[in-house]
Amino acid sequence: MTTNLTSVATIEEEEEGEEFALEIVVTFGIFIAIVIVVAIVGNVFTIAAFIKDRKLRTVYNIYIVNLAVTDLLLGCVSMPFYAVYTLKSYTWPFGYHFCKLFMVTDFTLCLEAVIIMIILSFDRLLLLKLGPRYICKETNTVAYIKIAISWVISFLLYSPAIIGWDIWTEEDTNEPGDCDVQFAHDFDFTITTAVIEFGIPFICISALNLIIYSEIRKRIRVRDLKNVPIFVPSGSAVTSASVSCSVNNDVMKKQTEQPNKPANGSKTQNVGVSVPTTSKDTQKIRAVRKDMKAAKSLGLLVIVFAVTWAPYTIATIIISACETCVNENVYEFLNWLLWTKAALNPFLYAYNNQRFREHFTSFLMCQKKHNRINMDQNVSTIG
Repeated sequence: MTTNLTSVATIEEEEEGEEFALEIVVTFGIFIAIVIVVAIVGNVFTIAAFIKDRKLRTVYNIYIVNLAVTDLLLGCVSMPFYAVYTLKSYTWPFGYHFCKLFMVTDFTLCLEAVIIMIILSFDRLLLLKLGPRYICKETNTVAYIKIAISWVISFLLYSPAIIGWDIWTEEDTNEPGDCDVQFAHDFDFTITTAVIEFGIPFICISALNLIIYSEIRKRIRVRDLKNVPIFVPSGSAVTSASVSCSVNNDVMKKQTEQPNKPANGSKTQNVGVSVPTTSKDTQKIRAVRKDMKAAKSLGLLVIVFAVTWAPYTIATIIISACETCVNENVYEFLNWLLWTKAALNPFLYAYNNQRFREHFTSFLMCQKKHNRINMDQNVSTIG
């Protein structure tokens, strides 16, 4: 009897310790390596471009860079250690305490990426609603305060449960050699956090972007755009520090009260913040186009977020209720699909902003000196 029990135990241990075939390890290893390298390089380029080019230091781009920092940390911390776990046939070799630290870091970073998406969407809506007042109200200081609050929220949602769940319940649900959150199979907690982490943010982001799109479409339909703000900081060099709010308000007041001013008996000429060589209609069309491009670019970020996050979130909810209902390999693939967002985002930044694109090209060519960016240096601060 003892011999039979020993044999069964040995067979179970061998099955649990079964490793992936070499070709599978190589295939997944190449895919994982590409994702990690692209995520690190792309987000380093984003941060470096922001530091190097003062024209990129807008409030909107401060949020973008915070998202890049989040994605960079995912590429430097979460992905490499989890790659070892994945390629070792889901065996965690780094111990119990480092598993806790790893989970706290990963969950905080992933949630921060979600919150920043909400902040980005809300920032674009404020730009449309506030117009010229946007620069006065949404300063760099305000942006950094929002970012600080977002990090605190990101840490507090999951970290206490990750650190203390097994202590509170006096039960370790992880198998030896495994690394997972202790509440993974608690349906109530999982569904609650999934709604907070993905459900509510996705609804908010979708609603904000629908409002933004509707607002822009409304502007396109309106023929008289006299009172529509025409500056768009998202793609320009405007910074909160570069424009005086009081001066800007005075200019706008003069533009309203004295739209035309005679010059040496000649025909009246436009006064205000417009580019002298550009007609009003051309400016308005350009402004609406920039609004639309910014909305579409933000929409792409939202789509990538939804496509990469939704499958993982749904699978997590299913597993919490039925552990065997989702294949382990499929679940791990969805986990990596979620992380690919960190590698895709820099391409979206480059698509959205020509200055980012020019800097990325310069960095890729390993140029010692930054090439002249092909943009008009005399562009008005209204963009």
